[in-house]
Amino acid sequence: MSYVPIILFLIIVFPQQILSQSIALDFHAGIMNYQGDLRQEVFTLKDSRPAFGLGVTADLTNRIAIRYLLLEGKLHADDNMNSKPQYYYRNLNFSSNISEQSIQVQLQLLQGSKYWFNLYIISGIASFRYKPYTFDTAGNKHYLQPLNTEGQGFIPGAPAPYRLREWSFPAGGGVRFRLSNSISISYEITFRYTLTDYLDDVSTFYPSPSIINATRGFKAAELSFRALELPGFNPLFPSGFTPSIPRGNPNNSDWYYFSGIKVKYDLFTISSAKRIDERKKKNRGRLDCPF
Repeated sequence: MSYVPIILFLIIVFPQQILSQSIALDFHAGIMNYQGDLRQEVFTLKDSRPAFGLGVTADLTNRIAIRYLLLEGKLHADDNMNSKPQYYYRNLNFSSNISEQSIQVQLQLLQGSKYWFNLYIISGIASFRYKPYTFDTAGNKHYLQPLNTEGQGFIPGAPAPYRLREWSFPAGGGVRFRLSNSISISYEITFRYTLTDYLDDVSTFYPSPSIINATRGFKAAELSFRALELPGFNPLFPSGFTPSIPRGNPNNSDWYYFSGIKVKYDLFTISSAKRIDERKKKNRGRLDCPF
């Protein structure tokens, strides 16, 4: 989905509010992480991956702004990093690149521009692409969605295959420090509630290895049930596969979040507009030398 028509619509509907205030470029750099079936912490820096973004912010009022943001990052989680035995011995893992574009509304909590710092909150809507993958024991990379590791689409009672483009709802906030009339730097955290439980390819129950092997092949069965890859005794699966044992929790959708620095550079401000207008009034009716 492209947000360009939405941006043009806002400029057409609110031309005075947007164009009479300020337009700024935003540069984002930080980390991305996720919360879901393979990571239970609501927020952690553990196993984070770099993320970068570029955005455009337009002020509607002195306190309310709207921004369009492109964000690129990566998610990763591994049961081997979990201290709880019920997750460690499950032995699943995933990685996925995230490509997001969003429209967000930003509200400054302090009125006016006299403060050298400000607090703000953010809310919006985003469209993002993801594609979970993993590596087998030989080090070969495999994308998980085509393998239907939970029997999606061919086992009775299993959900349909999940989409690789979904919606999320960013919400968060930050603190901004003004360095000059045109440059400010912020630290912000924004969480994304998603409409999928398959960021990590884990949600419901283990399918029968024999059925998934017959339908999707040996590699799909191998990457669906990975508990036997761990050496020694496995207390979670002491006798191997147990039919219909939970693989994840389908009642909770996955989240991902961004934490990092934003540098904002004002391209057009009220003060510069006023200076241009004053210069025009001063020079009105005066003939300048063409040389």
